Amino acid sequence: MQYEPKPTEPMRKYILYFFAFLAITQTSNAQTVKNVQALAQKNSVIITYDLVASNPDQKFEVEIRSSINNYTTALNEVSGDVGPDQTPGIGKTITWAAIKEQGNFSGSVTFEISALLTFSPLTITNPTTGSSAKLGKSLDVKWQGGDRGRNLKMAILQGNNTVTEIPSVGSTGSYNWVVPKTLSKGDNYQIKLFDPTKPKTAAMSAEFQLKKTSILIYVIPAAVLLGVGAAVLLGGGGDGGSDPVDCATNPTHPDCVTGTIGTELATPPPPPGGGN
Repeated sequence: MQYEPKPTEPMRKYILYFFAFLAITQTSNAQTVKNVQALAQKNSVIITYDLVASNPDQKFEVEIRSSINNYTTALNEVSGDVGPDQTPGIGKTITWAAIKEQGNFSGSVTFEISALLTFSPLTITNPTTGSSAKLGKSLDVKWQGGDRGRNLKMAILQGNNTVTEIPSVGSTGSYNWVVPKTLSKGDNYQIKLFDPTKPKTAAMSAEFQLKKTSILIYVIPAAVLLGVGAAVLLGGGGDGGSDPVDCATNPTHPDCVTGTIGTELATPPPPPGGGN
């Protein structure tokens, strides 16, 4: 049955009736937002929702939009569990001053709540327990979490002592660190990552080792060297020149062929008139 306001009933109540009726048609575009419901109360609409996260220390920026402007901009006249730095929880509440922001409205409306992850506790995923790195070589440091877009600082510790620091390693979740050759090989090394503005939120890696870079030396056995020398001696050479050729067994050798190379002239004709 369609609701019909009485002639003496304020239009405001008619408008809020639609908000309450559409509590079952609200939507959510974020996987972390569930169980969204809406209820009209006097001049406002109360929206409740659950914010679910994998880590209770994560923080989100929550916004709410409506179908009135096709979800293009977030609602402004809102209070409660909305805006930056929202933590996970069940039954969180947003109050929208509908009449103040929208004025008189007749029709249906749906709501859309989004939650953007802005902070997650830092966790270093590499190096891992028992791993090692070599002096002078690269180590791929990897992590998860941290404030979105905030550059981190890295320190390398051995035991409780800081042996070196890197002022900025970015915020992409990965940093290629070239291990200085000046560090000492050994155990109990750790990497510390932290936001310089929030040093108490630092993350520590598992312990790892630093090792010296291996140098390969090829040793040639003495027997192999003697064999090479013998081959050179047997092959001849040096300053003594070549051995003489035995022409008896090799008569066609260039050194064995002798004789005069020339042209035989024809016998000249006799002189005219004969002669003695």
